[in-house]
Amino acid sequence: MRLNTKIFFTIILLTFSVGKLRSQDTYPQDYFKLPMDIPIILSGSFGELRSNHFHTGLDIKTQGVVGKQILAPADGYISRIKVSPWGYGNALYITHPNGYMTVYAHLNNYNDELSKLIKQAQYNQKKFAVEIFPKKGSINIKQGDIIGYTGNSGSSGGPHLHFEIRNAKQEPINPLLFGIKVNDNKYPEMKKLRIYSYYKYDNSIYQTFSLYQKNAKVYKKYNDTIIITSNQFYPAVEGYDRFDGANNKNGYYKLEFYLDDSLYSKFTADKVNFNEKRYINSFIDYNAYKTTKQRFQRSYKEENAKLSNITDVVNNGIMHLTDNKAHKVKIMAYDFAGQISTLEVYIKSIGGDKHKEILNANIFEWNHENIYKTSDFELILPKNAFYSNQEFYAKSEDSKYSKYSQLCNIYKIGVPLHKHYKLKIKLNKPNEIANKSKLCIISLNNMNQIIYEGGSYSDGWINIKTRSFGKYYIDIDTIAPILTAKNIYNNKNITKQHAISFKVTDNLSGIKSYKASIDGEWVLLEYDPKRNHLYYVIDDRFKAGKHKFKITATDDRSNKTTLDYTLIRN
Repeated sequence: MRLNTKIFFTIILLTFSVGKLRSQDTYPQDYFKLPMDIPIILSGSFGELRSNHFHTGLDIKTQGVVGKQILAPADGYISRIKVSPWGYGNALYITHPNGYMTVYAHLNNYNDELSKLIKQAQYNQKKFAVEIFPKKGSINIKQGDIIGYTGNSGSSGGPHLHFEIRNAKQEPINPLLFGIKVNDNKYPEMKKLRIYSYYKYDNSIYQTFSLYQKNAKVYKKYNDTIIITSNQFYPAVEGYDRFDGANNKNGYYKLEFYLDDSLYSKFTADKVNFNEKRYINSFIDYNAYKTTKQRFQRSYKEENAKLSNITDVVNNGIMHLTDNKAHKVKIMAYDFAGQISTLEVYIKSIGGDKHKEILNANIFEWNHENIYKTSDFELILPKNAFYSNQEFYAKSEDSKYSKYSQLCNIYKIGVPLHKHYKLKIKLNKPNEIANKSKLCIISLNNMNQIIYEGGSYSDGWINIKTRSFGKYYIDIDTIAPILTAKNIYNNKNITKQHAISFKVTDNLSGIKSYKASIDGEWVLLEYDPKRNHLYYVIDDRFKAGKHKFKITATDDRSNKTTLDYTLIRN
């Protein structure tokens, strides 16, 4: 029996095409069960655009409360436990026999066995923030076991479970690729379009257009041809996707940019490499994000943007028109459920290959070290700090913010940096300052709000490493943190209390360390910086009787506040 050649190649083509749509067939399907026994509604998607990184997991809603059971999605062993007041907060890592790892972040607490292990480590190390790596097989887990309880710890913005699946290289993979099902019947949304005229060293020439949408079709308001004065340009779109049951603005699964139906750039949220996450600042219009909090996702891929989830790039995503005809630009946004939203606009160039005139000779190339010196400040930018070449400038002026230095205006706050650079600022009248360890450098954001940068003194200069541009000056921090007891006073009987709580704040450099003791013996003090909350959960270390309770908070410039109380427990 002979197979019709046409039918044979059709089957092959269809098989190849289906495989290209999504890479889920390369991942084990239905191996991992859901980590919670409640309806799965997402507040955050994989690959979603976040501050300085792509989101590395799924954020699962916990019905607005903490304390929901977290269940092991598959057999494995506990390979890492971490407690931190920042980032993932209380986090747990399970390694599975198939080579993958699952991660659970922002927990309220762990199961009893793990809680005892963590508390023992905290008392052994005499600190709240600890990290332990149990030996393989020492804490085995079966699918469905309770491993912990959901919370809002670390840098979480509300109760939820952050859930990740990582491969053997510790690369987070989109959990939806493993067959995890989430209801999604909503088309991705596009809200704004930007067309940037491409000029060397300058991305500030653009046009912004409002969009409206009817199901899969997206339209530009006043659907006329867009006129540009350069024959090189690149598009960008601002928008989001939503899942059923939530109004959270999540990220696209895939985004494609076309000129006359030729693909110029594609972003896909299948996998994130931790070494690449900061390159998000090149993928978006960073200046727009800094000034308006809007994230315009660009077709343009800068020379030093090493993002493996951006592929099929033609001419760095820059589109080139060679005539004065109208050409079609198409943007397609996909969600994981396969719903596609499409925008088509027409663009016509009435310009040429002209570039903006260079204002000065300070061309800083991204693939070289760059140094800039004045009498008031100096900076050294390492190789690969920029994402593309820059026409750099900086100056100093009299400061209304401080008497300790000039105000140093360093380049543009809307230009992102991938690496820290060295900055030092000259101190005014150093002989008049007795305690130079209290000096520090302050930067101002685009709202002129102060940001503590730290620093160290050396030979009349204050030195720091920083990863942003803007306004910088020297200030001094001699004010100690403020500690305020919330539920105790001297000689109080605390027998019926669950915890001893304090509010802690600092005016400038921030809380660096904290500790508490009972009759001179160290006890665990937990810290929630989101609520400026320090607290000791009363346990059997607080024996019956009258005891001395002491608490200390220290800021980054070593200013210290200590409070002492006599407390009674029956």
